[in-house]
Amino acid sequence: MSETTQFRVMDFDCPTCANTVERALSGVDGVEAVEVHYSTGRVEIDYDDDVADPATFETTIENQGYTPQPA
Repeated sequence: MSETTQFRVMDFDCPTCANTVERALSGVDGVEAVEVHYSTGRVEIDYDDDVADPATFETTIENQGYTPQPA
């Protein structure tokens, strides 16, 4: 079943940072769509909850060097 979750990432320095996170999240199994907004730090992820979960997304963002917070 499709679900949506959001995070806030306030430590983006530039649009390239947002693109890095977007590419990393897009590569996670079960992710259907990702929107990362550099100016607001909002990350929205549509995913199949039978395959992926928000904890995986949080870890993926952290592995890129950023600090996610629940939105």
